[in-house]
Order: sequence, then structure tokens, then C-alpha cells
Amino acid sequence: MSGRGRGGGGGYGGGYGGGGGGSRGGGGGGGSGGGDRGYGGGGGGRGGGGYGGGSAGGGGYGGGGGRGGGGGGGGYGGGGGGRGGGGGGGGVVSPQQAAATLDVVLKSARTLTAKVNVETTPDGRPLGITRRPNAGTVGKAVALLANYFALATTPAFPGQAYHYDVEIRSVEEAAGGGGGGGRGGGRGGGGGGGGGRGGRRDLAPASATGDVPGGAAAAAAAEDLPPRLAHRVMAAAAAAHGWPAGAWRFDGRKNLFLPGELLPREVREWPVTLKPREGDKSERDKGFVVATKWAACVGLTQLQDYLAQRQQTAPRDAMQVLDIVIRHAFAIDPRCTVVGRGFYYGGEGVMPLGGGAEVWSGFQQSFKAVQAGLMLNLDSSFAAFMSARPLPELLAEGAGVRGGPAQLAAADPRRLRAAARSLVGFKVEFPMPGGRARRKMLTGLSEQGADRTMFMNEKEGREMSVAEYFRSTGRPLRHPGLPCANVGDRRRAVYIPLELCTVVAGQRRMKLDATQSAGMITAAKQDPAVKAEACNKQAKRVAEALAAGGTERSWGLKLGTGMLPVQGRVLPNPVLQYGNRQDFDAGPLGSWNTLNVKFVDARALDSWAVAVMMNQADVDFDGDNSIWKFLEDLCSAMITRGMRVASPVTRGSNDSPPVEYGGAAAGGGAAGRGGGARGVEATLRAAADAAAARYKKPAQLVLVVLPVKPSDEYREVKRVSDIELGIPSQVVVGGKARVGYREQRGGGPQYCANVAMKINNKLGGVNVQLSGGLRYMPVLGGAGSVPFMVLGADVTHPTGAAARADSRDPSVAAVVGSLDASLGRWASRVLLQAGRQEVITGMCGATKELLLEFYRANKQVKPQRLVMYRDGVSEGQFEQVLAEEFTALRRACRELEEGYRPAITFVVVQKRHNTRLLPNDRASADPKGNVVPGTVVDSGITAPDGFDFYLNSHSGLQGTNKPAHYHVLVDEIGFGADGMQLLTYWLCYLYQRTTKSVSYCPAAYYADRAAFRGRTLLAASSSASDSASESGSRAGRGAGAAEGGASAPPTFAGIHRNLSNVLYFM
Repeated sequence: MSGRGRGGGGGYGGGYGGGGGGSRGGGGGGGSGGGDRGYGGGGGGRGGGGYGGGSAGGGGYGGGGGRGGGGGGGGYGGGGGGRGGGGGGGGVVSPQQAAATLDVVLKSARTLTAKVNVETTPDGRPLGITRRPNAGTVGKAVALLANYFALATTPAFPGQAYHYDVEIRSVEEAAGGGGGGGRGGGRGGGGGGGGGRGGRRDLAPASATGDVPGGAAAAAAAEDLPPRLAHRVMAAAAAAHGWPAGAWRFDGRKNLFLPGELLPREVREWPVTLKPREGDKSERDKGFVVATKWAACVGLTQLQDYLAQRQQTAPRDAMQVLDIVIRHAFAIDPRCTVVGRGFYYGGEGVMPLGGGAEVWSGFQQSFKAVQAGLMLNLDSSFAAFMSARPLPELLAEGAGVRGGPAQLAAADPRRLRAAARSLVGFKVEFPMPGGRARRKMLTGLSEQGADRTMFMNEKEGREMSVAEYFRSTGRPLRHPGLPCANVGDRRRAVYIPLELCTVVAGQRRMKLDATQSAGMITAAKQDPAVKAEACNKQAKRVAEALAAGGTERSWGLKLGTGMLPVQGRVLPNPVLQYGNRQDFDAGPLGSWNTLNVKFVDARALDSWAVAVMMNQADVDFDGDNSIWKFLEDLCSAMITRGMRVASPVTRGSNDSPPVEYGGAAAGGGAAGRGGGARGVEATLRAAADAAAARYKKPAQLVLVVLPVKPSDEYREVKRVSDIELGIPSQVVVGGKARVGYREQRGGGPQYCANVAMKINNKLGGVNVQLSGGLRYMPVLGGAGSVPFMVLGADVTHPTGAAARADSRDPSVAAVVGSLDASLGRWASRVLLQAGRQEVITGMCGATKELLLEFYRANKQVKPQRLVMYRDGVSEGQFEQVLAEEFTALRRACRELEEGYRPAITFVVVQKRHNTRLLPNDRASADPKGNVVPGTVVDSGITAPDGFDFYLNSHSGLQGTNKPAHYHVLVDEIGFGADGMQLLTYWLCYLYQRTTKSVSYCPAAYYADRAAFRGRTLLAASSSASDSASESGSRAGRGAGAAEGGASAPPTFAGIHRNLSNVLYFM
């Protein structure tokens, strides 16, 4: 076989392209011999190496012969040699090459294992977090840059910070602005409320005053003030009362920090008058009282002790103080809009997204105390905001009206309403008498134009239109036929003419449509070189702000402007194994092609049906774009990969799966629950029944064709299949599958191969595993290996309106666990818990159920090692997660059997961080300029004491890669640095639904997908419940049916038991 060798006997040690000429890897070696050691006897069985028997995939804990072990793999040559090549390199290699390559890798790793050193309390809770056992050694050394910038401390750096509690209260002004708000118009000046004879109102009738409700409350708690306003109040207080300039630092809520005792310790109240911002006509003078009281001193010298490893626990309080100190200059900058941890500038690099949205550029920063010292992590960032434009312009754009606002009255009412709905919740500004302005939240539009929207003018004792009112006050409207903006609330509609309204600048746009999302991705895409330039630019900006704002002078912090050089290593890639013991070199770029390989455990699809939620005439014909051509291609892909399928699929053949049509095809109406069309549930049930009748056995799968995926139909499909029927569903989108006579793109062999992988998983099959099975699995395999289980866990929280503090929407947690040594079969449990609750409260019960599933799947063998990859936990939650979730794992084992105490390693994986790794030279970069898959860093930017590392395990599609950050919190198994890093990296090649290495460990990835599926099912179940409630309410109205009241929190019945042991959520 041709292809570049990597020298050094096929390992990574010799670097790219060196060494052995045209050979693909190290020679020699030999097969692995007999099957791996077994636990519990038993023979082979089909599929990729379960614990119950030594299969053709490399043996399992069930022992037994088989030619087992062996291995695949071979060289790391580029460019598609061999029969399976392409897709980034690699191809089929001989077992001898695979075994030699893997032997070299594992023998070169000097820190695979380490001494276990975990102390626990009597109830099993670890005392502290596992320290780093040793440094990683395996792999090729590479020079990298990290987007970290050194923070130097000067002699002015204080030994401690003085913390003061702050409470801000607003006071009622004695003189209100703008007049008396009388019955005939008052200061509201506009818009009159009310509907009346001109047409139906959107909300409750407005009063006759025409006033806009509002005004300052007599008092407000400090946390009720928006952080931006709180910062302005504090700045005004500091200026008015002579607080030391450049010294005070405020977090926007209730915490004030000073580098010395510069304010009295006792309670002190500081009155202040806040003046309007320059050019802002919507504001007036406001009075506040700022109350301060000394709370504590925070020692900052703890940071030096922590960096020198004289203190094991990270000083979170000190780190938080310095983070606030550095952020302060931007939090009070009037040109800067703060969103979370990001700072955005509306005047820099703004890119329109359409529909009233635009992209602003900015940066995010976070303070770090790492091995290299005190650092500031800076990353460029992008966020979508509303365009500060006249409201009629945005509505015309959103409704697709040509000719601008003047033509808005002739717009399609449905499109106009849709455009208005996308703007509901944003603030608009409109003029008031006397040159002032008012800002209010948009809640909708009036049904009629301003010339027909009526209200009762009590001063004149008659009804009049909004347009007439403005004409009578000397402000005639230019477009009286346009609807009015409703800026009222549920109790009272308040209408303002559209032409007077402008959307307020600086409002975050959270929800984007597909076109806007694509534009957002394009705008935020930064190649590594551009990313480095942007980070350096932001570092210069921060350094200047620290100097100009007094941080250097008062707090002794000075920022360097060069990115931090760090040392990394490129780990060797695994060798994979497909069906028929076929070993496979994945190539150096983490992407490969499997057009000519078979699945490890290819399942039979003997009973299935198709449900098409599209117009039958669009798909049921003879031609390349028909449903029949797609089914033929899909069956071919499944058969090529070793699956047995009823075929050939041809139109009218008795061997073809039955096809049921729903939605518009069934009755011409909208697809869904109601109307004359057959809805999703009825169609899927009919398909399942038809498969059972055709094949004389229950349906194994329903293939569903939808016109678009992000839709209510998709959620309903999953609700019916995952909860009601317990039959896996595989959704394909007509446009992507090239189903439909209008479709010109999509489909093809690669698309069908991807669908085939998902289907095989949903049937319980295994697509790929590591070569040699247990023999070459780092730490968990090899001589003397014992049964093990890899777990993953994640929580997804409510978003959007459901994320409000008063929302009753729950969070959705998921826990998954492997069922065999191939790590291709997984069981899962999805749980509901209190909203915004990150700790998984049902961890014990879910883990016990997964352990039982393992026990049943492996002939009554229990795992003796558990490795948990926990997604989504921040550093501040580590202790809580150990105290609750780790002890829950231990309790689950004890409840399963007294005395059962497997070794547990608990790892947290973080994706939501701003660390980026960039090649420091072209030789260590991939073709797009990113670091290559396998790049690991465990020094410099990692914790001084903890066992953590950054791992880039994938090849990015666009922009700059983000590595995953792994923290080993507890290690009772005894992983060394090399062992943990190799295992985690190699597992990233086993994500069963793709032929790419993924960006973080599949166990956590599966948990993320299962939790997200739970969120989808929750929404679908709530929608179904609402539909049933509305139907029942309509039927029971007049028979004493209750109305109103608090709604029950959303829930769902749970995943059907038939799907608990397969990857149904892929």
C-alpha cells in the first residue's frame, strides 16, 4: 500500500513524513493471538465483543476463543490509500500492522497508570479533588499558543481587598416630568388606547387617557436594578461623594471592592441624583440612595500560595475579586454593551442578519490562576442584537414588503403578524410632548390601522381614532392606515402609531431563524490567524483600559499583550476495527470513509415501514427524486455495510416496506393533530401496523420523511415513537435526502451511509470499535483487565421564556452507560428535575438501573470499574457534584449489592470556555491552520494542583477549533496522565453515528443528546397536553369547566422501555 510513513516504526515519535519511506507503519508485530481473558465463560456471539462472549470483534469478558484480539490499523499515512480510504486519509490495513502500531504506542507511554491516592469520608465522599499524578509523555511535542495574556503584579498590588455589601434604593422624585397625565391625554401624548368600533383589540381595552403606564417605583431592591443602571448609580455616587477615583470596583449587583479601607465600616447611606445620559430623551433625573456596609476582607495573597502549591484549593473569592476588578472598566463604558461575560461594541464590525437583527463583535474575558501564573483569558466573541431602526422599516423587511414602510398597509396580514411576533418583547422608543421620549416593550400590533383603531376620549366625551387624536393635537400622521404598536400589557392595551416608534439600540436578539443563524455562523467564523489577531487586539484594548481606569495604579495589575506560548503533544491516533475483523487506519485528520467496510455488529431490518409527511404527488413517482429511489439507495447502503434488509426495494414489490402518507397528502390540510389531514400520530401508528401485517412481526423501525426538520412535526414524531409506540424512528428531511420532484441536491451514497449508521445503532448494532478490543484499550484493557462500564451524564436547562425565574419548566437530565467492551452499545435514562438545577438529583436511581442493565446483558457479571464523564459542570460546582453525584454513584452500587464497591473515576468535561489553542508554526497545523486532532496540553494553562488537560480531539469544519477541558475529580482506578488522555482521545473515535472523531468524549456526547431528546419530548408532550386540554375545555365549557389558574409544570410519561438499551436518540 502506498502512503507516507511517519517514521519511528509507524508511531508518532518520528514526526510527520519521516522515517520509513513508503511504508504505512511499523512492520512486524504479529497478531494478538487468542481471545482476551474471559469472565464468566461462554462462547462467542455476534457483534463487537460483548462481555458475554468472545466475538469476532476482539473477545469480551465472557471469554471464549475466537481469533479475538488482533488488531487493525497501521500507518498514519495521508490520502486515502486502501479500500476504505478517503475522507481525510487512512484505509484498511493488515492485523500485523495494527498490532505493531498499537504495541509501540502503549509501550511508549510512560505514565499509563498511577498510584491510587483517594481519601474518603465514612459515607464515601472524597476529601478534596484528585491531584495530578504525573505529566503526560506520549506523543509528538508541538509548540502552541494559547489565548492567555499574563497579568503582572506591581508593588501596588494589595494584600487584601475590602468587600462592602451594597444596597441601592430608588427614591420618588417630588416633581414628576411631563405634565399631569389627565383624562384627556396627559403626558402619554399618544396613541390612545382602546379598540372600539374600528375593530378587535389585540389585548384588553385601553383606558381613555391615552397615557402610557409607567413611572419609578418608590423603592426597589438592589437586585431589581439592571446591572448597567446599577453601575451608573454607583459611578454617580462615587463622583458626588469623592470616592477614590480608579479604586472602587463594583459587580453590578451588590458587591463593592476597594484595595483598602477607604469607606466607613458601619452602614453609610450616600444620596445621589442620576442625570440622563447625553442625547437620551427617554430619561429624566432620578434619585437613589446607595447604602454600603463593610462585609469582609478577601486575602489576595492566597493566589501566590495557590500558584506555588502551598494551598491546594483554588481561592475562588480572590479570583472573583480580581475578575470583577478587571471587568469594571468595560462594565461602566457607555459605548459597551455587556451580555453575560461578553462586551460588545455596536459601532465595530456590525453585520446585518436581516429581519431586524445584526451581529456585533466584541470579546469575552475571564481571570485565571494557572501553572503559568495569573492570566487573562481573552477571546473574540459575537452576538446578535436588534437593529436600532424605525419599527415600520423592520416590519416591512420582516414581511418582505417592497417599497418600504409606505407599502406596509398592503402587506400580507399573516406575514406582517409573523414579522411583528419576531419583535415582540423588544423595547421601542417614541416621542412625548415637550421633546421627551418614552421607552416601552412591544407586545403586538393593533388589528386595524390608526385611522380605525378607536378609543374613548373621556375629556371630549366621545370615541375617536388614534389618527384623529394625533391630528387634533397638531401631529397628523403620515401613514394613518398603518396599524399601531401595542406597548401595553395583559390588562390594558396602549397603542402608539408605528411611524413614531424606533427600536431601542443594544437589545440582545436571542432567537434567530434559519437564515439569520446561517449569517451568524458566517460572521463569527474566524480562522486561526484571524482569531489570533482579534485576541491580540482585544488584549491591547484591555491593557489600555487598565492603565487609563486606574487599575494599574490602585490594584497593581498590568496586562501583557502577547499570547502565551505553551507546550503540547499530539497523541497517536487509535486503530479502528470494522466488521469481519477488518482493521482500519483513520488517518491523521480525524476523518475517514467507510464506503467499503461492514459494521462490527450489523443488525437485520426485517420489519419496517415508511411514513411520509409530504404531499404524495411530490414523492410517489418514477424518477431520481422519488421516495422509491431513496429507499433503494438506503437499502443498498445498509446491505453494503452488512445489514440484512428486505430488498430489493422497488415500487409495487411485495418485499418493499409499506409506505403511509400523512399531513397534506392524506387530506390536503396541514400536517399535525387536527384538521382533515391525517396527523403524525395516526400516520406512524398506521405505518407500524402495516409493517407488522406485511412481515408478520412487530415493526423494528419507522422511517419518517418530513419536509423540514426543525418543526412541530419532528417533535411529534419523536413523542409518538419514543413514548407511545416504543419503536425507533429515523427522520430524514426531503431536501437533504433528495426526496421530492423539486429537489435538485442532497441524497447520494454518503448521505445514505450516514442514515444507515443511525439505523444500525437504533436496532442495537455496533458500527465501529477499537482494534483488538480490550487488548489495546488504555488502562481498562490489557492483561488482567476486569469488566468496566463507561458512564456519561448531562443536564439541559430551560431556555428563552421558559428560563425566567418564575417559570415552572423543569430541567432535563440524562445518564448513559456502556453495555459491552466494544463501547458501541449503550443504555440511557432520562430524568426531569427542578428547573435550573445542575446537580442530577436522580443519579443514584438512574445509575442503579444502568448497572442492572449491564448485569443482565453480560451473564450476571457486574462491572468492577466505572468511568464517569460528566458534562456541563463549572469549577465552582465541583465540590457540590462530588458531595452529591459521586456519593450517589457509590450509593447505587451499595443498594445493588451490599459490599459491591467498584473503583470509580469521575471526570468532568467542559465545552463552554474560551480557551483556544493555535499552532505556533505551520508544521504543527492542519490544512485549515488549526491544531491537529490529538493535540493535548496538560501544563502552562492548566491548574497548578488539579488533574486536568485540554484535548483537541477533532478536525474543525470551519473557524478555530475549541478543545474540550477535562478535569479528573476523583480517580480510584489509577489512571496516569498518558492513560487518561489516550483513553479519552481514542474514545472520541467511537461516536457511532459518524466517521469523524468528535470534539469530546462520546459518553458525555450521548448524555447531551439524550437530555436534548428529553427536552424535545417535554415540549411535544406539553403541546399534546395543551391540545387535549383545549379540546376538553371547549367540550366542557358551560358545564362548569374551570378557567384560568396556574398551569401545571410540563412533564412527559418517560421513554418507552423498548428503547432504554439502544441509541434511539441518534
